[in-house]
Amino acid sequence: MKFTHILFDLDGTLVDTNELILQSFEHALGHFFPGRYTRQDVLPYMGEPLVQQFSRFTEPELVPQLVDVYRKHNVEKHDLLVAIFPHVKEVLTDLKNTGHKLAVVTNKMRLTAEMGLRLFELEPLIDVLVTIEDTTKHKPEPEPLLFAMDKLGAEAEAALMVGDSPYDIMAGKAAGTATCGVSWSLRGKEGLIEYQPDYLIDDMKELLKIVRG
Repeated sequence: MKFTHILFDLDGTLVDTNELILQSFEHALGHFFPGRYTRQDVLPYMGEPLVQQFSRFTEPELVPQLVDVYRKHNVEKHDLLVAIFPHVKEVLTDLKNTGHKLAVVTNKMRLTAEMGLRLFELEPLIDVLVTIEDTTKHKPEPEPLLFAMDKLGAEAEAALMVGDSPYDIMAGKAAGTATCGVSWSLRGKEGLIEYQPDYLIDDMKELLKIVRG
């Protein structure tokens, strides 16, 4: 096998939380700054840690309140607005059944990460879940990926990071893994090409050929 350990981002890669995230931002920012911001203001920073994102829009002392309003709305609306991308469960099941070790490495909190995995019955397929609570630095820094690889017993040269965001590609490169971008993100191929992922796929099924070499 070319890659024995596969690290996945969650939002925008395995599950489609785009509408949930954008509505949660609109709700929180609209609560404190009515009419000032739209989802277009948020889109360039999708994938960053939540605190960092809100810090772009307001002074530091208001960020915790924005985060609280965001998370409350996000949890309440989660199951109504989240979907799974095509062929995700099929491909993860195939990888699991052929002996690959799988991790999810996300910048979101454990509660909502587990909600997404549970909603689509992906939890049994994932060997390690790394969330924002697990490391002090977050993607695009390599620490979360290194933490996941340590838990999996993975060597960097046998690991592949799969994600929809530049932060996933940057983190993978910094951690020494191969990288694979997915084109079904809000950014599309155009938003990832400049970060030079090793692979770029249009369908999750394409991952099987890459992983097996």
